[in-house]
Amino acid sequence: MHGRAGCAPPCQLLFMLDVKEKILEAYAATEKLRRDLIDNATDQYFVSLEAGDSPSHAELDVAQAAAHSLLKKELLSPTSISLVSGGSVTDENLAASVALSFDSIARELLIPEPATHSEPRPFRLAIGAVIGAILGMVVLTPLFRLAFDMRDVGLAVGGPFGALCAVLIVHRAGRSRLLRKLLGRRRQIRYDRKNYELVVRTSIEQWLNFAVPLLVMLCYCRSQPAASPADQESAFRRIGALIYALHRTAPESLSVAADELIQQARNCGFDGLEGAPAFLSAAADKQNVIEWTNDLLTKYETFGDVAAGDKVRIERKPVIFDGNVMERGLVRKLRDK
Repeated sequence: MHGRAGCAPPCQLLFMLDVKEKILEAYAATEKLRRDLIDNATDQYFVSLEAGDSPSHAELDVAQAAAHSLLKKELLSPTSISLVSGGSVTDENLAASVALSFDSIARELLIPEPATHSEPRPFRLAIGAVIGAILGMVVLTPLFRLAFDMRDVGLAVGGPFGALCAVLIVHRAGRSRLLRKLLGRRRQIRYDRKNYELVVRTSIEQWLNFAVPLLVMLCYCRSQPAASPADQESAFRRIGALIYALHRTAPESLSVAADELIQQARNCGFDGLEGAPAFLSAAADKQNVIEWTNDLLTKYETFGDVAAGDKVRIERKPVIFDGNVMERGLVRKLRDK
């Protein structure tokens, strides 16, 4: 057994359940913090734009970087890390280590650019309408006079018809990519602040929904006591020597040798070995019957359906070394006779 990588599947399941519980606790504890971060980062984003309703791509990138920087600064502060970790990470050096690991793993904040609007400005449409009206009167007036001898009709129809054609041409030209390329003009980004603010807030919220669980994982792993390979090797070496000694023990001395082995395992850090062993205690069978509670699921597997409050018999003790459950035990529900 070498740390969590060598854990049996039940141990890995317990680790995942424990982390899930920590994440749910962190979400509940950081509810106000996350609301404040969303508000502050959104304000920082729009303050950094400073470009009215037509920001450039570079200005959008600067605003996004400013919002991301504020989020990391607030979320990775020692106070916030302590809140996320449930108080397990309070040392500033440990908090700095968690922040460094987070910064190297976490993804960047991504905020979509606002929807573009390519409609020409009202002033350009007005100028186009004036020019079109003049050209319409100039062109249609003589045509109607020559064709129908109706000069006044050409003058009356030419103005509105020319203005209509000019407005349509200016509007179409403003949407033409080819014309913008020929004129060397860039498409300006125009957006509605109210609708775009909702997009920005949603993007920041999604980033926090990713960042908080990642931060919980890092805090959880950093706060766990690291098992020393040297201590484990020494413990198993001593226990191994006693196992070989037990193998060579005469029948009349088996109980003494077994008790010595159990005592050594207890001293090395194995839990669940308190009290007299079964072969030395007449009440051992009664000690193997307990009342089931849901929190025992972290230490025992159940044989069949077991509900809280049921009497169960311990069929196999869990293997607990240095406070970590290396392998869960097994319990069986006692049936009423």
